[in-house]
Amino acid sequence: MAMFGTKKTKPSEGSDLVLAYLEDAQRVRAALVVFDAKGRETPASLVAVTEERVTLSVQERVLADKGDSVTLLFHLDGLRFKTSSRTQESKAGTLTLDLPAAIDLAERRKNPRARLNQREGATAIALTGLFDGIGLTGTIDNISGSGMCLKVGRAMNVKTQGPMHLGTNLLSVGQVFLLMKLSKLPKCPLIELAGTATHVASEGGLLSVGIAFEPGKDSLLAPIRSLVSSRSNSIPTSVPPKARRSQEAPREEEPAIELAAAHPPARKDPPAAPEPVTAPPPVAAPPPEPVHPSEGAEAAPEAHHRGGALLRVKKRTRNLLLAMPEGPEREALAAFLAADGYGQVLAVAALTELLDVLDRAQLVFVDGGVAEIQGLALASLLRRKLQDDMPPVILAEDTVDSELVLGAQETGVAQILVKPYSLDADFLRMLEEHLGIG
Repeated sequence: MAMFGTKKTKPSEGSDLVLAYLEDAQRVRAALVVFDAKGRETPASLVAVTEERVTLSVQERVLADKGDSVTLLFHLDGLRFKTSSRTQESKAGTLTLDLPAAIDLAERRKNPRARLNQREGATAIALTGLFDGIGLTGTIDNISGSGMCLKVGRAMNVKTQGPMHLGTNLLSVGQVFLLMKLSKLPKCPLIELAGTATHVASEGGLLSVGIAFEPGKDSLLAPIRSLVSSRSNSIPTSVPPKARRSQEAPREEEPAIELAAAHPPARKDPPAAPEPVTAPPPVAAPPPEPVHPSEGAEAAPEAHHRGGALLRVKKRTRNLLLAMPEGPEREALAAFLAADGYGQVLAVAALTELLDVLDRAQLVFVDGGVAEIQGLALASLLRRKLQDDMPPVILAEDTVDSELVLGAQETGVAQILVKPYSLDADFLRMLEEHLGIG
């Protein structure tokens, strides 16, 4: 009977599938929404996933007692998933659950959808009215032949042109957009049509609005359908299979460990044959040392993920200020930083806006500056205003010369970044170092 004892501790096939999806969602920092028994939703992120429990970081306490059922909703691999579990512990900022027994596909789409890279610069303007109402501008996150998901970067009152707060109460489901302009879609012309809001949610600190296109525009939407068909497959009817990454790695490492352990006995044999046999261990040993300098860029994301819950908690307490003109580049950078977990990304394009929020920023990123003052001159203004209390300032410039370097040193600029810069693990590590959380 003891032969079967070890198998009881292994997760079932269904649990393996749940673990595979939750571990992947944690790896890519997928945004989750927790629903309690009464349907109240709370944004969350995964902190730890084990074969016994799931630990979430929640923006506010979930009203659930031990044993109460909760539902998790998250997006991964371009699909929408739902799973249910029972509460182990609920307290401010943290929710601990049993490992869910199953995971279900919760797709609302009827047509395939293509996800767009933010660097492609596809943007949209959506107006509820031409002379009054609400106007939204933002980047197109994904699109299908019948609708799209808009990550809103700015909302304004159409009549007064004044900014509006980006909250889930800004719009309601069923709100009609009289005019929408879709720009810079790959291999598509400028498209103008109407639409209707199908869902409004806060995801990763950004306002996400789902919009269904008006019917009867098949000819106008033909380029979009071609784009979608070239990038996506048909919508699955069940949860696609997925293997756990954490299980695949040990299977590859174990034979190497056993091989290395098998070599020492071979050295005791009197024949000369063991000498060439002992060659593999030295070959296997060197890679860890030389790999570090040559594969620094690849190792960085792994080290970043290994930062774990503590790094994510630190990022939630840091506010970043972006002094950049409005446009796709600013929206892409703000979305990138918010997705990485920073507490608040404040983007400003005017000096008055910057001064209003300056005291809340732990780091200032200047790329082009504000309308009234740009670049090094803006950094100098911050130094004069804040003196020794000035937070780290990173200055992005097209060209760097000796005059700029000397001026930056005198002003106290933390770093000069040469444009164009990449939004990658090195960029995130640079921010962490200047914030002192790396």
